[in-house]
Amino acid sequence: MNLFRTSFKNNTLYKFALGAVVAMAVSACTTEPPLESREPACTKDGYFKSTNVVGGYHRCVWKPNISRWIQYPFNCPAGLEFDESVRTCVRP
Repeated sequence: MNLFRTSFKNNTLYKFALGAVVAMAVSACTTEPPLESREPACTKDGYFKSTNVVGGYHRCVWKPNISRWIQYPFNCPAGLEFDESVRTCVRP
């Protein structure tokens, strides 16, 4: 019977430790930015100047396997802005 009690205590300690690790992992997750700070939704493929970030731009790609647009954010080097007509970062 002592073996059962020891095993039970170890099992409880294990569950507590596992719970603590899971709680820390979940708290480290980030949430999506608020709606007002997001770029407009993608409606076509291409590169587009950011409406929210100076020197920022994003690429829109249609993913047919999940039937949705994916937006990839990028930033130009300091002092440059994205020019959609030449699809590159240029001096303003």
